[in-house]
Amino acid sequence: MLFINLLNDAHNSGKAFAVAVITAAEGTTPRHPGTKMIVYEDGTLAGTIGGGEIELDVIRDAQGCLLSRAPLLKTYPVIQSDGVRSGSETIYIEPSFPPAHLILCGAGHVAGKLIAPAKSVGFRVTVIDIRDEAIIRERAAAADEFILTSCWAEGLARIPEKENQYLIACAFNFEQDEEILFHLIRRKSAYIGMLASRYKRETIYNHLQERGVTAEQLNRVHAPIGLPIGAETPEEIALSIAAELVREIRNKK
Repeated sequence: MLFINLLNDAHNSGKAFAVAVITAAEGTTPRHPGTKMIVYEDGTLAGTIGGGEIELDVIRDAQGCLLSRAPLLKTYPVIQSDGVRSGSETIYIEPSFPPAHLILCGAGHVAGKLIAPAKSVGFRVTVIDIRDEAIIRERAAAADEFILTSCWAEGLARIPEKENQYLIACAFNFEQDEEILFHLIRRKSAYIGMLASRYKRETIYNHLQERGVTAEQLNRVHAPIGLPIGAETPEEIALSIAAELVREIRNKK
C-alpha cells in the first residue's frame, strides 16, 4: 500500500501516531533515505523501515516522542548479525495528534458564532440539538457534524468518548442545560463547560446535587465559560470562549 494511504488511515483513525522517516544513510543499510513508517501509541506499525534492532529502537523512541509531544532526529547504528557495524541511518520522528473535538450541546446564538473561531484554531466541531428547526440547522451548518436527536443522552451516546473532547452545555434554558450537564460529567473528556451566569450555575448545581451528583464531579465543570474580556454580544462571547479553549489546550501540553 502507498504510504500516503497509510497516512490517511492514520489521520482517520483518530489516534495519536508518529511518523519515522529515514533522512540519511551511510554504509550498508536495510533501507534507503525517504523510507517511512508509522508508529501508534501502543507500538503497532504501518509500514516498515527494515525491521531488526533499529526498528525496535525507533518504535521505543517514537512512543517517547508521543509522550513528550516533541520531534526527534537521531542517528542509529546498523549492526549486522555477526555484531559488526555496517553503517548508520539518521531518522526523523515527528509525533501527530488528532484534532481536539469540540462538542456543543445546543445550537444557540453563541454556539453558532463559536464554530468558526473554534475550527480556525484546529478543533473538529460537532453540534447536538433536540430541535428540528431551520434556524438550528443554519447555525450548525459550518460544523463538521450535526446530530439531531430526541434526547441529549442519545445524541451524546452516538459519539465515542475520547480524552481530547471539549464538551459545552449551551442549550436554550436552565432545564436543558441541567440535563446536558448531568450526562457530560459522566464522560471522559479534557474539558467540560457551561454557558451560564453565576445564578444559573448555582441553580443548576443545586438541582444536580439533589440528583446525586457530587461536588467532585461538579468541580470538573467550567462555568461561567469565556475569558473575562467584557464580552456582550454573541460574537464577543464566542471569541472569549474560543480563547479559553485555546488556553486549556496549551496548559495541557
